[in-house]
Amino acid sequence: MLASIIDGSGLPVSLVGSARSGSEALDLIPRLRPDICLFDIQMDAMDGLELTSRLAHVLDYSPRIIYLTAFSTFEYAQRAVKLGAVDYILKPINRKELISTLRGAINHIQAQRLDEIDREQLRERLQSMIPAAVTNAAPAGENHNATIARIIRRFVDEHYSEKITLTDAARIVNLSPGYLGSIFKSAFGISIRAYMRSVRIARAKELLHDHTLNLSQIAEAVGYEDLNYFSDAFLQETGIRPSEYRGGGRRWVK
Repeated sequence: MLASIIDGSGLPVSLVGSARSGSEALDLIPRLRPDICLFDIQMDAMDGLELTSRLAHVLDYSPRIIYLTAFSTFEYAQRAVKLGAVDYILKPINRKELISTLRGAINHIQAQRLDEIDREQLRERLQSMIPAAVTNAAPAGENHNATIARIIRRFVDEHYSEKITLTDAARIVNLSPGYLGSIFKSAFGISIRAYMRSVRIARAKELLHDHTLNLSQIAEAVGYEDLNYFSDAFLQETGIRPSEYRGGGRRWVK
């Protein structure tokens, strides 16, 4: 029945395999490497929750998991969520509900992959800036660490609206995130995170003078996907909310 629903769903997904037990699935999944797994919670010998727990120790990635079960107790739902379930579907299975849940899982996977592409492009741009430090093409008297810190600051200045983390930057320059953070703070007296926030908020303050832009658009333009997170960062940096900075008490569209 599940195979029939999946085949007829029209979604960009295909069934790559099926297992008759948890132990069979534990052997099959590492070889097939599915993006999405549909597990029944009640199975002989090894239930779906135990299967998920064991897979975490043998897989180098995290498939999206949807549990199918006749058990409707909250305890099972809690355990499923803690183990990384995307959703929890009760039997008898509703075709529309299953397709909707699969669509949500697919959308999440596609968004993750696009995000990974964006991050890889950012890493490549940062990598192209590093040779100056590696080849000692730095101002006279500047040591290697100071040069690395200066390049990271320049990268933040140019790419503050994009997604890159301290871990990404540290991996490129072959340093631990903690050490890269320490040399940046030693060079400029501020953490990379705080410097990134200051650059973003400075640009946001400029954009807030343009009343054709709403707060969500401004937040996105300076690298914040969540409006509340942007508002909190603005408050930490300036002492007031972006709406207060913009309107002096006037109500502007969010």
